[in-house]
Amino acid sequence: MKRSALVVLFSALIGCGGGAATTTTTGATGGSSGGTAVASSDSAITFRNSSNWTIRNLYMSPVSQNTWGPDQLGVNVIATGATFTLTGIPCANYDLKLIDSDSDECIVRDVHVCANEVVDITSERLLACQGATAATGSANKSVRR
Repeated sequence: MKRSALVVLFSALIGCGGGAATTTTTGATGGSSGGTAVASSDSAITFRNSSNWTIRNLYMSPVSQNTWGPDQLGVNVIATGATFTLTGIPCANYDLKLIDSDSDECIVRDVHVCANEVVDITSERLLACQGATAATGSANKSVRR
């Protein structure tokens, strides 16, 4: 039951992610861009940070893998008021992990990703997801380096 609620919550919060992708950061972080081009895909996700915390890490992993993928933000962060876009995301199911400036984790497993959308990360949603993650324990995946 907790896992279902967490998946629904984080699906509303984050919605999507994938392997290596083209990225663009705009807004409060100054409009830098970077990333790696990958095979073409119609999927893209823009994260808009409306929370009180900077998002400093965003990890994704196909549900079938035992390790987290690389930090999708790289050297970037998603500051309050800023956006970050991942493109070239293959449609699939992913586990997602987001870490804020206080080192709080928000983890959701088995999220279906296949869309072009904007996801608004609010303080309320981030706190609820972090609370659920703390209550259920963090993922058993290790971070791929």
